[in-house]
Amino acid sequence: MKVANKIFFIIKLIIFTLYLSESYAVEFRGAAVETYKGASTKKKINETLEIAKSKACKNAFRKYIQNMEESKRMIFVSIEDQIYKDLSKYMVCQTIVEENIEKKKKKVSVVMKADIDETRLDIEIKKSSKVFDTNSGDKSKLAMIFFSRTVAAQRQYDENVTKMDKKTKGIEIAEEENDTGISSSTTETNVTQSGGSKLKKADISEYVVDDNDTVKLEAGMKEIFTKARFEPVSGGRQIRKSWRKLKIEIVNSLESGGGIPEEIRWDIEDLLMEKNVSYVVFAYFDVGVPEIDAATGNQVVNAALTIAEISRLGNNDPVSLGTISGVQMRGKGSNNDIAKNNAINLVAKETAKKLVALINSKGIN
Repeated sequence: MKVANKIFFIIKLIIFTLYLSESYAVEFRGAAVETYKGASTKKKINETLEIAKSKACKNAFRKYIQNMEESKRMIFVSIEDQIYKDLSKYMVCQTIVEENIEKKKKKVSVVMKADIDETRLDIEIKKSSKVFDTNSGDKSKLAMIFFSRTVAAQRQYDENVTKMDKKTKGIEIAEEENDTGISSSTTETNVTQSGGSKLKKADISEYVVDDNDTVKLEAGMKEIFTKARFEPVSGGRQIRKSWRKLKIEIVNSLESGGGIPEEIRWDIEDLLMEKNVSYVVFAYFDVGVPEIDAATGNQVVNAALTIAEISRLGNNDPVSLGTISGVQMRGKGSNNDIAKNNAINLVAKETAKKLVALINSKGIN
């Protein structure tokens, strides 16, 4: 038993090391003002300056937390006391950006630059999640149902212009009394009013679903899910006997500009529950056509998550944990394929991170 625990500890250590090898720091700045009493001695000013610097660094870190996505921040709240006790492990804050000492007002103000180790902090957040706490043999199985599509053609409609002319005929009768009696005269006036409206039908896009791009999406997301201690599996392979027919219906919908039909999702969820799958993610992505970067001359491709929904499967009806959308990434490369692959890899990993954070925020495994 002790040997098994030791092996499990080593596996965890390796996972941490993999995360740390891809360490990523983000910069935030914080400001603080501190006052002091008594004489403005050099010692007093330096002591006050150190207090102000410490507060400014903490304020920089708080700014980072405020900008953290909500699902991750919910987990952070449960471990924030632990983080703040040893803040130097997660942040380097030594650079003074601005410093102002006002001896007459006995006031010190300072702005500090903090480099926050986002990767190390993410590790602590993942460690505190329910999923990370599960034993290696009890990983949550997560099925991926992903699709990638590209615009194949776009039908554009001209504006329909409707013109209207309104004609009004007016008759004015004037009477005048004179020596011989009453005389009258008639004046006829024609008035024409012009107007109209414009109507433009929305453009219709036709798409093509690319299985090769879908495989690349799965590979990028699988890497993140595995590090987060899930067991990612291909949803199609789990239900291979029924998958071909279901896939055709989904592809037809996506290529005509629609999404993944709700009834199809229900059918897939029922089939996956029979395979003891814990979670399922339905998602589709739109990959743009290549463009030229004017600054470098390289190819540029944009890839965007249109929508992703994750559900928890169980013995009863599946429960939707939430949806995410709007993740957009740009890939660059010397040719179209490299640029597209880079864009797909980036958007896949970012989407997976957000989905993991969403699960962790629910406090379930």
